Amino acid sequence: MVHVSFAYASLPTGTPRGLERDMSIPPSSPFTFTLAGAGCVGTAVAVLLARAGHMPVGTASRSAGSAERAAGLLGAEAYSVARLPPADVVLVGAPDDAIAEVAGLVPAVRGSVVWHFAGARGLGPLEPALSRGALGAALHPVQACPSIEAATLRLPGSAWGVTCSDELREWAQVVITGDLRGIPVTVASKDRPAWHASSVITANGISALLSAGERVLGSIGVDDPIAVLGPIAAGVIANAREAGGATATLTGPVVRGEVAVIERHLAALEGTEGRAPYATATRMIIAAAVASGRIDNETAAKMSALLGDER
Repeated sequence: MVHVSFAYASLPTGTPRGLERDMSIPPSSPFTFTLAGAGCVGTAVAVLLARAGHMPVGTASRSAGSAERAAGLLGAEAYSVARLPPADVVLVGAPDDAIAEVAGLVPAVRGSVVWHFAGARGLGPLEPALSRGALGAALHPVQACPSIEAATLRLPGSAWGVTCSDELREWAQVVITGDLRGIPVTVASKDRPAWHASSVITANGISALLSAGERVLGSIGVDDPIAVLGPIAAGVIANAREAGGATATLTGPVVRGEVAVIERHLAALEGTEGRAPYATATRMIIAAAVASGRIDNETAAKMSALLGDER
């Protein structure tokens, strides 16, 4: 198990509002909440919940600096995870392999909600809290969040994968649509890895393709490659959203059946670091074009032959 060390402060006096309610049902609004793991997503979600009128009562994180930063943003106090005050909702922003340890340390009582953000994990890692009567929620935002500021701006309007205790389904829908201004999508626990994989393919795949394109432009002396490629990348995303899907928006030499153009590309890139990513991307484009009926198998075979074996 991954060891997690959290920032420390002493317990406050007084009883949190969350202990005064009927704990046999999910918390009503406004609710109290704590944050255990103050990364970009968890902290941004906490900020959005606070803006929606919910009440932060404590933060904890792997480092004292992260805990204090989140506490400052929320107007709360920083604690060790085991000394977090009880609350209606516990946000677990820990890495995937640390969720179970954190869930075993946080105050979790009957009717409280323990919520993690990991895309590939279901309710299993929350079992240490569920065994004490807490309700579990695995709510994952489909968004790239490189910073707290970016996450706070981008999470509204994003989709959320929802896997939760039966008692929480309506609560999760309300929190996502109302407080976070997101789009809830129900995901079975067994499908969480595939759900997350789709996000990784898209977000990191786009970044990797942009990086490859930048390197090719850099090799021919273009000083600011992203200024060239950024608008076309944004245009592709806009086209896909307008068309209701990406497949219909495929353009370029593959879908036009221009075998000779691909051959010229490969000749220009031979012996450079751009050749391998070009071949990998073109194989993916060919597969998408065949699957959607944009090109026939004979044309696809000619293009694939030019690409040769995987490198």
